[in-house]
Amino acid sequence: KEKLINNAITALLSQEGDIAASNAELESQFQAVRRLVASKAGFLAFTQLPKFRERLGVKVVKALKRSNDGVTHASIDMLCALMCVSIKF
Repeated sequence: KEKLINNAITALLSQEGDIAASNAELESQFQAVRRLVASKAGFLAFTQLPKFRERLGVKVVKALKRSNDGVTHASIDMLCALMCVSIKF
């Protein structure tokens, strides 16, 4: 399970919010990352996978520059999920 979550997170972050992605697609990517980091394995990936935080930060900055309400909300919601850990270890 942990390997699948790590692979999914890596695949989502490899698409760094490039201009070719539509706003709806980018919003969906943030929602997927939010759900993945809500699990124990997903949050551990956030703390342990190399370059996870850096790539996520770049993706968020690029998303915020789009000035789209849906994308902005999804990116901030995903960041909030990382700050409010409700996982029982």
